[in-house]
Amino acid sequence: MDKKRLLIIHLIIVLSFSYILFFYGIGDYALKEPDEGRYAEIPREMLELNNYIVPHLNHVRYFEKPPLFYWAVAASYKLFGINEWSFRFVNALSAFLCTLVLYFTSRRWFNERTAILSATILAFSFGFFSMARIVTTDMFFTLWLFASLLCFLGFYKERKAFFIYLFYVFLALATLTKGIVAIILFFITIFIFLIIEKRLAFLKEIRITKGVVIFGIVVLPWFTTISIKESEFFYFFVIDQHFLRFLTSKHKRTGSLFYFFPVLLGGMFPWSIFIPRSIIALWKKSEIRLLIVWSGIVFLFFSISKSKLPPYILPIFPALAMVLGCFFDNIWGRIIQKKLEIFIYAFIFLVFSLTPLTYWHNASIEILSQISKESIDVFQNLKTFVFCISLLSIMFTCFFLFRKSIYYNSVFYLFAFFSLIFVSLLLTTNIKTIDSLNTTKGLAKTINNDIRSDDLLINYGTYDQTLRFYTARPIIIAAYKGELEMGSKYNDAKGIFIDEQEFLKLLKSEKRVFTVLKTKRLMRLHEAIPDNKIIIIDYQGERCLIKNR
Repeated sequence: MDKKRLLIIHLIIVLSFSYILFFYGIGDYALKEPDEGRYAEIPREMLELNNYIVPHLNHVRYFEKPPLFYWAVAASYKLFGINEWSFRFVNALSAFLCTLVLYFTSRRWFNERTAILSATILAFSFGFFSMARIVTTDMFFTLWLFASLLCFLGFYKERKAFFIYLFYVFLALATLTKGIVAIILFFITIFIFLIIEKRLAFLKEIRITKGVVIFGIVVLPWFTTISIKESEFFYFFVIDQHFLRFLTSKHKRTGSLFYFFPVLLGGMFPWSIFIPRSIIALWKKSEIRLLIVWSGIVFLFFSISKSKLPPYILPIFPALAMVLGCFFDNIWGRIIQKKLEIFIYAFIFLVFSLTPLTYWHNASIEILSQISKESIDVFQNLKTFVFCISLLSIMFTCFFLFRKSIYYNSVFYLFAFFSLIFVSLLLTTNIKTIDSLNTTKGLAKTINNDIRSDDLLINYGTYDQTLRFYTARPIIIAAYKGELEMGSKYNDAKGIFIDEQEFLKLLKSEKRVFTVLKTKRLMRLHEAIPDNKIIIIDYQGERCLIKNR
């Protein structure tokens, strides 16, 4: 088969699988609390307020992230309308482009097989697949960081000027997505890599002066404009959201030093078990060494940070996928010589085989019944999923234990097949049941069917991020500020926040008030308003909807 035809076939395979995994059904399930609600609402309010400089959330200034992701989603809203699909499109497209970029660069620098192996590993990694379908800013951030990394590597290998200029452009776009952490990560990575390579003099070749100019042209217009317009921006964004988030536990997202080890193990499973071997085997290759150094720096940086969330290490997934693709290409067609390795693979699938023993235990039902009825529904709905994974794992366990000779390419196909079945079952799981646990879409529908223009809508004791998106109307926040505390200090936000006493007065007044709150707070309200003025309208998960008349 000629190379052109082979390329076309591989492209069709990559494009087809990537589309199904990343785009299929992304508009069929409700926005999740809290991230999806927040990142869907901010660009919606950009369109509503016609203000693309100062991000707002519930009409309150919100400076935690730069605006590039919001701009991209706002553009998607204009093209496709305001809905779940158009919101998730940008995220899915970012994952899709990561996979394509990985394929083409692996093909350019290595070979066709490495390219298809790397793309398959990335697309079938559980964490990458999940983050392609559940929106945070991290996938969009990962796209620009990975593009920056490859451009730097391209310049290091080929010395072509357009690579280094593109590096500064993509780095600027990453900075406009999530802030100066992009600069810090690359500065450390490049410096350590060049020390390892004993080529610090290479810093003179990366055209820093021109790079700073290019970077500034992309980044400075927005940062300068908002700093002039909003005096609080610089301190909050740079000091609070970067340095204090990294150095202190102020933001209450703490975790141990080993927090990201299970995240990486599970996020890149089943391929993650090969990461140590691939690093040892390929360390001598210069281009692979840069990918490994990048992955190590990102992993270590967020491990020592006081603020931790699972998506933070997503930028290392494409780099590690390329390393793993090269590794499998190197061992392709070889027989596994060590029986211990075979038993390790068999043990992994044996664990998956035994999962139902705990899943169907009566204690599980009892625990879930104490949480909510909906959680039991989810449990029942996932029984088929667990059973299928268990059955498949038993088959794989037998394969490893009873075959006399096993080739590494067979292992790759088995793991790829396992991943494909896993993600396919997740795609077909009854997502509507899961929706009931972590969204306010159902409550918002009830509100929209009954609320009048002069009625009030209040969030009591919390701010549910999805409620504002689904109701498309201002929400009064009672006895809570949370992440909106900074924006609440502005004069134009004072009417949005009320204390508990003001809230109780409104409930007792003649004004019709709709309130969304956590169910556990109902008892407190009944004690404060004993004359049965609270009417419970609807429940959804741990939340409920009430009105006063």
